Amino acid sequence: MNKLKITLPIVLIVIATLNLLYTFGFQGEPMSQIEFLSRTFGSLVLVLISIFLLIKK
Repeated sequence: MNKLKITLPIVLIVIATLNLLYTFGFQGEPMSQIEFLSRTFGSLVLVLISIFLLIKK
């Protein structure tokens, strides 16, 4: 159970970071401004929450 409390935030950080990199490296059809901002801020919020959870442990 203790391993899950450490592994889950790390997995979330990796997924959110990959999503952020994909958003900035996207070469397909142009994204709308709303989609770009929601993907960017969503990824940043997930990373910050995960870091907070890791520090809290």
